[in-house]
Amino acid sequence: MTFYTGRTGSIKIGTSTIEKVRDWSLETTVELLSTNTIDSGVNTFTPGVKGATGSATVMYYRSSGAATDFRAFLSKIMKRTAIESTDRVKLTLNVGTNDGDDIIVNAYITSASVSVSTGELSVVPINFTVDGEFLENGVIA
Repeated sequence: MTFYTGRTGSIKIGTSTIEKVRDWSLETTVELLSTNTIDSGVNTFTPGVKGATGSATVMYYRSSGAATDFRAFLSKIMKRTAIESTDRVKLTLNVGTNDGDDIIVNAYITSASVSVSTGELSVVPINFTVDGEFLENGVIA
């Protein structure tokens, strides 16, 4: 039996893997529409719109002194111009070490905060909102 830990998780933005991820989470929701009538004795519902949001904490780093794709990732939200539909990113959230363990979504990064403390890792907590359906992958059927 295989158990997964946060150590095996990762995030890919488009085709670029953000290799240093401390954590990520994904929450899905569905709105329930009431089907009650004036004479209903109990609540009844029908499914409505579904959606998903998530968050992650990624470490800011450079390998071998060269700028990484992390800078391009941050530019999706920390930019001088308005956010456009072209700033939507394809996120691959990996639970384990296999490609079949991926959750793949298109999303907008809705917030990012760079945090730098003396003696600590520089981290960037982000939040995102899923745009559209989950894409085909190994975890979600």
